[in-house]
Amino acid sequence: MAVHYLRFVKLLNWNQRLFFSMKKIVIIILAIFPIFVQAQALSIEQLWNNVDQSLTHQQDLLRKEIKEQELKEIKSNRIPVFYIDANLQRNLIIPTTPVPAIAFDPNALDGAIIPLKFATKWSSKAGIQMEWSLFDPKRQLNEKQQSLEIQKAEIIRDQHKQDWKHDATLAYASVVLATQQYEMALKDSASYADILQISKARYEKGRLPSNQYLSAQQEYERKRITLYEAWSVLIDADLELRKYTNLENTQTLSSNIEAIKGFVEHLKKENFAIKSIALDQQINLLQRRSIKKQLLPTLTANAYLGKQYFSNEFRLDKNNAWYGNSYVNIALRIPLSAYFTAQPTLKKEILNAHVLELQLQEEQHIDQIKTQQQNTKIKTARLKIDRLHHIEKLVAQAVKEQDSAYRGGRLILTEYHESVLSYQKAKKDIWQAEYDLIKLLLDDSDNNPSIN
Repeated sequence: MAVHYLRFVKLLNWNQRLFFSMKKIVIIILAIFPIFVQAQALSIEQLWNNVDQSLTHQQDLLRKEIKEQELKEIKSNRIPVFYIDANLQRNLIIPTTPVPAIAFDPNALDGAIIPLKFATKWSSKAGIQMEWSLFDPKRQLNEKQQSLEIQKAEIIRDQHKQDWKHDATLAYASVVLATQQYEMALKDSASYADILQISKARYEKGRLPSNQYLSAQQEYERKRITLYEAWSVLIDADLELRKYTNLENTQTLSSNIEAIKGFVEHLKKENFAIKSIALDQQINLLQRRSIKKQLLPTLTANAYLGKQYFSNEFRLDKNNAWYGNSYVNIALRIPLSAYFTAQPTLKKEILNAHVLELQLQEEQHIDQIKTQQQNTKIKTARLKIDRLHHIEKLVAQAVKEQDSAYRGGRLILTEYHESVLSYQKAKKDIWQAEYDLIKLLLDDSDNNPSIN
């Protein structure tokens, strides 16, 4: 049976209908009920399909894409880097250095020196530079580690999707239960309006004491307060559900409590903490291998093809002032201090590996115990719901009999009140138990908020 809570929200302007009798509200709802058949419905399965539209999911997709781009960035280091190298320099003071005069004049005195300017007022350089890392022992490990970071981003994404479905399902169930609570309060208020009219007629005929008639009026006001509170709970539940999906075009919720339970009880909840620790272990292993790899030498190639300009005049178009300049070199870098500094880092990562192993064992052990605890709680919750439904049927039969007895003048009003309150409590106990069972099926914590 569909839950038509949004029709209530849209058609009952609270401020304008505050003083309507409960009978009139029931008539209005019954009059518009055929419209519900054409309303757009939202099932619990359709709600789950909206998870990809959540802002949290969109952020997770972007974070995963960032990790993928970082991997591409690392892989791009395999190819040589080419870039244009150009500069222009104006020497305000020409650099000068003393040199032996005999280098330029064989007849110079022994020990004589002359100042030599080894630059011009203007100098420039332009060419193509190439840098290529031929061998980096850590490159492959860095790529593997970044791939694991991508998997970790996927785990976080899946964790957020699971959390979203958990919270959205509870919000959906809250609306369903709040609607049932509001409908019960609505029918109860309308029914008690009849009781109040009967009490009034008996009082006017002298068949009902004044204190009982006053008590009936007080009880009627309490019914109205209960109705207002149920309405407030429904509105709050509606707003909570809107955090997870757009309800502008939704008129009905097509999944009742039984459908929700049937849908979520087949949900296989994954322990993403175990998956995350397993990935951390792989990352730790790569880091240890990377520390050992850094002891190996690296090999890079550099090449340059260009020209240099020297002149005391700023005339870059003078070809005779440009001189060729090109080279190719291969550089071998052998780390020496790393042999002494790597040991503490390596020992640290080994200790981290032991910590991760203990964390994994602890998480697996706790997960097994939680599964056993959860199964026991779910079994108990199902038995509790069955017993509560049986109680509800017995109480409903008692209410029916006492309502007939009061209308026939064979029962005092206070006893009728007690039977109605017992029935309302039985219904609320069922709703709370149903909500608690759904939370257990979703593997939620024991801190269950109450259904008012």
